[in-house]
Amino acid sequence: MRAKLGGIAAAITIEVLGAAYGDAIWIECARDGRPWRMVVDGGPPEAAGALEARLDALAPGERVLDVVVVSHIDSDHIGGMLPLLAREDIEVGDVWFNALAQLPAPGESLTRSVGEGEDLVELLTGVSRSRPLPWNRVVDGRAVATSADRTFRELTMPGGPRITLLSPTPKRLLALRRVWDEALTRLQRGEPEELEPPAPPEPLGDLAALAATETANDTSIPNGSSIAFLLEHRGASCLLGADAFPTVLGGALWALANARGGRPVAVDAVKLPHHGSQKNVSAKLLMVVSSKQFLISTNGERFGHPDDVSLARAVTAGGPGTTLWFNYPATAKTRRWSDPGLDERYELATRFADSKGGTRVELPERM
Repeated sequence: MRAKLGGIAAAITIEVLGAAYGDAIWIECARDGRPWRMVVDGGPPEAAGALEARLDALAPGERVLDVVVVSHIDSDHIGGMLPLLAREDIEVGDVWFNALAQLPAPGESLTRSVGEGEDLVELLTGVSRSRPLPWNRVVDGRAVATSADRTFRELTMPGGPRITLLSPTPKRLLALRRVWDEALTRLQRGEPEELEPPAPPEPLGDLAALAATETANDTSIPNGSSIAFLLEHRGASCLLGADAFPTVLGGALWALANARGGRPVAVDAVKLPHHGSQKNVSAKLLMVVSSKQFLISTNGERFGHPDDVSLARAVTAGGPGTTLWFNYPATAKTRRWSDPGLDERYELATRFADSKGGTRVELPERM
């Protein structure tokens, strides 16, 4: 599915690729000549084909990626990135990834994820490819992180967009450091990862009441280490939330809002954190960011995302004219959000991908 907002030339194009239950996001920022390109995550290993197919759509010699972000070590974000970065026919300006080398020195089912993190390090350092890749060059090889809780960090992109880093914090990276070695040991022992079966869909009911449901915040250590940021270009903007904690993301946005005049940070589109999990999309988070476009990246397998509570919070926070963008065709769970009654009561629009999966949204210039 393709959409151009406002009929104006696009400043930012976001393609939420069909990456099963994971994230694989292709971003282009318009400029004279070749667009500035960023890829955020690659989905799980079994969905690697979507990202490679998008790269193969570029002619040989034009396969240039200015920034590749591996937001954190969960397999549904890192697994599909490994074959992409193993290719020798691409040029990469910088790879953002926080591995053990960047984590502060001094549970979870991280076995496959940490193993893939170790594989990625071998790619980045040139152990398993013909030459190394630039790694966290934007921060001189250090951790891609803010300085503390409730802070943000501006990252310089010569010739590209304005990027404001919102997550992770040093505290969240320290937490990851404490479990990395333990998880690697479990991987070497061949211990399996646990799965969380999805719950069957229920009637939606009143969205305001649903949005007000009390829910716990995410405690997954890898999710807390997510690289999340605000990208702005030619007056357009999008928030890429990875799987970040709502407390971390919300705290950084609160600081950014205060630095920009005290109003919620207005963005054209928000990629909902953690595939729309109710543990990551809190009401407090949506109080410090203002948007009417919400992107959901998942086919609903394995973990049953997105949660109804999260979508209700997005719709009620966005207000009339809110649009939910799904990167897969409607399922029994997500189809309920296209009910004409919801459209009439909340002026809600839903956009589903076609049978091939993937959603493309073009954010217009506001110069």
